[in-house]
Amino acid sequence: MTVSKNNGVLMLPYFLTPDTVLPEEIHGEPVLWRSSLPGALDGHGRLMPPQTGVGPEFHLIAATQGEERCFKVRMLGRDRYWLAAYTREPDDNPNVYSRFIANSLHLALSTEEEGGFEALNSNYGVLFAKADYRKSAVGATKLLQMPRCFRRADQGFGILTVPLDHEGHVDSQGELLYFETRDFVRYEERGRIKLTQAALLDYSCELDAMTLLYRIGWKEESGETWFVTTSDFIHFDAPQQGEMFPVRTAPIPIEGAASGQLIALTAPEAIYLRNKLGRVRKVSVTVPTIFLRAGSVPRDLPAIRAAAHYSDGSAASQRIEVDSDRIAQLDWSRPGRYILPAKVVRHRFPYPMMRTRPDPYVLLYKERYYFISTDDDKQRKIYIRSAETLEGLEDGRAEEVLLWDGNLPDGERQGELWAPELHVIGGKLYCLLAISVNNHWHGVQAHLASLIGEDPMNRDHWEKPRRITDRHGKPLADPSQRERDICLDMTYFEHNGNSYFCWSQPKWIGKEQELASLYIATVDPEQPWRLTGDPVRICRNEYGWERNGGAASGVSEGPYVLKRMDKLYMVYSGSSVGPTYTVGLLELDAAGDPLDPSAWRKSNYPLMHSLSLQGQYGPGHNMMLQDNFGDWFNVYHACGVNGGHRHAGIRPVHFRFDGSPVLDMREEEELLPEYERLYVTVVVEESK
Repeated sequence: MTVSKNNGVLMLPYFLTPDTVLPEEIHGEPVLWRSSLPGALDGHGRLMPPQTGVGPEFHLIAATQGEERCFKVRMLGRDRYWLAAYTREPDDNPNVYSRFIANSLHLALSTEEEGGFEALNSNYGVLFAKADYRKSAVGATKLLQMPRCFRRADQGFGILTVPLDHEGHVDSQGELLYFETRDFVRYEERGRIKLTQAALLDYSCELDAMTLLYRIGWKEESGETWFVTTSDFIHFDAPQQGEMFPVRTAPIPIEGAASGQLIALTAPEAIYLRNKLGRVRKVSVTVPTIFLRAGSVPRDLPAIRAAAHYSDGSAASQRIEVDSDRIAQLDWSRPGRYILPAKVVRHRFPYPMMRTRPDPYVLLYKERYYFISTDDDKQRKIYIRSAETLEGLEDGRAEEVLLWDGNLPDGERQGELWAPELHVIGGKLYCLLAISVNNHWHGVQAHLASLIGEDPMNRDHWEKPRRITDRHGKPLADPSQRERDICLDMTYFEHNGNSYFCWSQPKWIGKEQELASLYIATVDPEQPWRLTGDPVRICRNEYGWERNGGAASGVSEGPYVLKRMDKLYMVYSGSSVGPTYTVGLLELDAAGDPLDPSAWRKSNYPLMHSLSLQGQYGPGHNMMLQDNFGDWFNVYHACGVNGGHRHAGIRPVHFRFDGSPVLDMREEEELLPEYERLYVTVVVEESK
């Protein structure tokens, strides 16, 4: 980049990229450059950046005949990557890509190919503005455009954007929305900055090497350029006329992106970002060598596990099978070295796998898999099916049994039945489900039924569902007092010796009903039909991907908790049920308190969305399970681009280098053909 010269005043950013060109003159007067860092300049006054990372701070002195100017600077290494920050154009069909997600920060990393960029998060937004709840319990959806990223003095980055309303119009003229991030993965929205009453045609922000203050400059409709400086983005000096730092932009050859701002990242920063937000694929497989004593029978050869290595640095153990006929042909009494053909055990689940079966749930119970879900054909029946394998749950391979319909025996509960889940609570099997108590969808309530017999497939072995109440014995929501009052999608988990229910509910706040949020409360596993603590809200729909459709639209629902290593991962579904549905993520450290809303870290972007798997729109209401071999799977539903019936599917789950789940690995990423067939080396040694 070239530095900026403003009416003879030389402007230099604190962080210099390797292609920075220092001016040789100002207004015809030659400039002599000196440096306090040996080796920072060559014999011709050109910058010599370090090979890698960010170099130390040093003084760069520009001397002319009349004066000297001193700048504090640091240089990025030659191995830098370019990060492109951009927004997308919405699709003509809002179910494909609406303005609610197109008007968000998207990221792409430069590749080795000249001018090439790799879209992150599958070219889906990663930073969304929060809804404004100042005037309403339902909030007002906010969007953003024209993102500008810059390095902060200490660590991390700042991001400024122009805030938009839900229709895509500038929300407040001359105003910017400010975010901070350490890594372009987690973001904090800090607030709004009012610069001027005029419309902004362009703007930028850089840390000024002369003042060590952040300089926000902008161009107004009149053509005038102004700037303010700040040290903390809280206090600002008065606006002054003057030049803004130039913005480096480039066309981005990615679908929907016209151009984007470029900011330089160090190699470690870029690699971390790619590993966290890029597509994950298998890159190699390591097969162990098996050692046997002569005469022993290799009973465990069919159950060998290989180490699979992935592009983000993660690894996983995968089952491989050796041909049993080949094993039987060998004389295992003789020492020798044998190379046996083998193949990776892979699961190929069709989609759809269970038609018209949304809100799916699978439980491995007493060595069998049980599948239960909503019935998308009128949503008034709950069926269950069972199989010895996950593949056996597919339509046509497992018989279904009707457990409940829209007319329960007591005559009170009629209408919709939604989102059943099977959980072992206090050593007993229960089914959590939502049942309408007034024959309308807006009267569905959280219920619980206990397995009082031995067979989950026998409807007579289930007790009549009972409504779950608060700790005072009152309904969590009561349609008899308010027409629209629902609670649904209840799930169960345990943490640090305590038991919890989490569910979705649009609570009434005065005369307003919020959009459906996630609530959590403690429960006694011996009497799980009654909460033991007051509900606490831990998540509400704030971002464009959760509110995809209007000024006040969407839900937060369908929670499920996975405990893995030192974290709790809660997946949940946002936006509206249909082709805009998405899967979000909350994280809780093992030492955290589930009842403390601030202990949950909410991802600003969805984990699974309509760009994840081709032709599967609105993926959501998912859960994860571990099979009897220790492998993990994601069970979810999706639909067509224009909605219609929702169907259930199953995908293998992979875990990234940091332990977070990958729910949407595609078949070609999970296992390339060249890694499917392998060879196992078996060394038979002499018996002693």
